[in-house]
Amino acid sequence: MKNKRSYGIAISLFFVASFVLLSGCTSDNSNNNSNGQSWMNNYTPVHSVGTGSNDFWITYPTGNPSSGQEVDHLSWIVDSLKTKPVLFVVHRTGCYGCAAQAERVIELGEKYNKEANFYDLDAFDGASNDILQKANEVYMYDPDGPPGYIALTGIYTYVKENGAIKIGWHTWEAPNDMTISDSDLDTWIKDAIYYYVNK
Repeated sequence: MKNKRSYGIAISLFFVASFVLLSGCTSDNSNNNSNGQSWMNNYTPVHSVGTGSNDFWITYPTGNPSSGQEVDHLSWIVDSLKTKPVLFVVHRTGCYGCAAQAERVIELGEKYNKEANFYDLDAFDGASNDILQKANEVYMYDPDGPPGYIALTGIYTYVKENGAIKIGWHTWEAPNDMTISDSDLDTWIKDAIYYYVNK
């Protein structure tokens, strides 16, 4: 009788301990969005779709020689967009004029690495052919057309226009990109993530 009682107590304690242990290992994510970013719960995007300097573009923007024309997006950007928004920076190690912008974008790429595909396109001597090719071909997105300068920064996502889902993008090129604050760059990335998740 004593053994049965001890056995019953042991089983009860096991179940209680298991419940406490398992409940401590779980968390309530019901207030988070699908990618775990609680900032998106009440987020309102700052940048909308348009052709101005403060918009996500669908066509080439105002000021570009191809302004208003459709963009034939690069295949690696389209492929990367299948999983997350895309962020890149073209720079060159040792380039004094582009170092500050490159460092800022690299930090943001690391900060949002779970929510965005980041490409550090460092076109230094000895860089891989893949990086050099990507660094050259993204200049088709130069906001005001040739000539191209470094650093060039780009952000890509999906946006809705008239009910259709399209690629929305924005780029900055030195020296103009130096006037964009860290908080504004952060907002652009958050907007891209928001639009992507809510497409």
